[in-house]
Amino acid sequence: MSYIIKLVLLGEANVGKTSLVYRFIENKFRENYKSTLGVNLLKKDMELDKYGSVSAQIWDLGGQESFKSLRKLYLEGANGALLVFDMTNKKSYDKLDEWVQSFREARDDAPIILIGNKSDLKNQIKITESESKEYATVNNLGIIITSAKTGQNVEEAFIELSSKIIDKISNA
Repeated sequence: MSYIIKLVLLGEANVGKTSLVYRFIENKFRENYKSTLGVNLLKKDMELDKYGSVSAQIWDLGGQESFKSLRKLYLEGANGALLVFDMTNKKSYDKLDEWVQSFREARDDAPIILIGNKSDLKNQIKITESESKEYATVNNLGIIITSAKTGQNVEEAFIELSSKIIDKISNA
């Protein structure tokens, strides 16, 4: 059996969404990306032990306020989301409710995994892992702490979301 799924990356500008995607797809990290304007579309084919072949269409959404009106359109048909915040930036954390609400309005109970990114910047962390976990629990989200720079948990995040999506599709 093979699956085609649509994943979206959500979160404020500069939290590392594009870095996470490129780390996942190419296993590379660049220090500087230009801000995503609108949406980047990428694709990754993977073999998941339990499910066989999965083709993930990855929509990397621009986080700027100016793209807010397009969000609903981009979320159409999404099977799940990685909701990314920057652990060194409290504002990106404070905006999570807005992103969760946008996604839930469009996609109801599709799975969301909260991603605390930039865990490698130990001395600059403002949102702790325990705060992140508490937020995830309250909002019924998965949680994974990542670093696009070191690669920590990046592949795991995409695989976990893909597995949750396919579990949901298979049990529908």
